[in-house]
Amino acid sequence: MIKCPNCGHENAENEKICVRCGALLTGVKKTVAFDDTDYEEGVPKWGSARFTGQLVLEVLNASTSFEFNADGIDEIDMGRKDPDTGDAPDVDLSEEGALEKGVSRRHAVIVRRDGALHIVDNNSANGTYLNGQKLVAHQPRILRDGDDIRLGHLTLRVTFRAHRNN
Repeated sequence: MIKCPNCGHENAENEKICVRCGALLTGVKKTVAFDDTDYEEGVPKWGSARFTGQLVLEVLNASTSFEFNADGIDEIDMGRKDPDTGDAPDVDLSEEGALEKGVSRRHAVIVRRDGALHIVDNNSANGTYLNGQKLVAHQPRILRDGDDIRLGHLTLRVTFRAHRNN
């Protein structure tokens, strides 16, 4: 039997759609929802919000990082690749176990406004946290050098670097 994720009705194994409500029963991988009682509130950080060089997003406890030049940043999508369409965000965390760690496909976005960077949660299933504090969906919060961004159970460290001279 296949339990419908929408209404809970038990359907026959060969059903593709729920006979009660019409919801799709196969091929849909949803973000796993976590109970966040095992995470503590973060401590405030006071790094610089002034940003002119490079943005580095380092995945903590991994060897992956993403670098962006200030001149090219308007919006940076963060999340995981859509297995059905192949669409991937600018910061694709799929290889870091994003699905298992509760990262949504379009989890959050970094936007540039008035020379500063802001993080915005896209109403993700497991929330976006800035230095341990949960963001309100669609409400921008300023990013500072040294901040930690947690998407579900995956954390990235924000670093601002000056432009390198060649």
